[in-house]
Amino acid sequence: MRVFGEEYARSYDLLYRDKNYEKECDFIEETFKRNNYLPKSILDLGCGTGNHALVLAKRGYKVTGIDRSAQMLAIARRKAQDAGLDINFIEGNITNAEFEGKFDAVISMFAVMSYMPANEDVAAVCKIANNVLVPGGIFIFDCWHGSAVIADKPGVRIKEMDAGDGEKVIRFTEPEIDFIHHLVKVNFRIWHVKDGKILETRETHPMRFFFPQEIRYYMEIAGFNKTELYPFLDSGRALTEKDWNMSVVGWKG
Repeated sequence: MRVFGEEYARSYDLLYRDKNYEKECDFIEETFKRNNYLPKSILDLGCGTGNHALVLAKRGYKVTGIDRSAQMLAIARRKAQDAGLDINFIEGNITNAEFEGKFDAVISMFAVMSYMPANEDVAAVCKIANNVLVPGGIFIFDCWHGSAVIADKPGVRIKEMDAGDGEKVIRFTEPEIDFIHHLVKVNFRIWHVKDGKILETRETHPMRFFFPQEIRYYMEIAGFNKTELYPFLDSGRALTEKDWNMSVVGWKG
């Protein structure tokens, strides 16, 4: 099943131009500071077009990013080069990747974990994160929260982003819920309008939603000795069924 192919990758940054990557990186750094932790190296699992990696590299961290989409990585490398940033971007699958050396922190942002539909894939990513961390290292990720997905079911949506000069992207989203397998099959139809031409592409993304106790289990069996769950980017209150996205923070013993 194709996910983040060439046409989707080309439209990706425009579609998410309104996403606040700086704020998400603020949360990552606030998590470090709240735990009196001063990491220098960060591994970004599922880095996409590099938007978190670029922000963190600009803030002085040594960042390595990995993603399975060659098209997304090509965009990430170009942006890093244009910004004069030294970021190591690797093409690979985060469920079986191998890395040289250890990292002080591991992140996996923008619901990358929800792209792991199979139990063994979730377990593999958590184990890899634990294995590559230094003792006391932190693993931070976000994912879809099952209680909220069931309480506030996803529906049909249309998103349009205008880049100016006649360029825009229109995305039609039609979800299908599979309650048994904890999945939402998200069917995308995208039109990219540029230079008087319309490029159309279709992709289906199977998205996993999780419940707190299963997340704690995956983290525990991977070797993390402590796991905390919050509403997305909000460590100041408890997670509720109204929070569609949750942030997860785990510590390696």
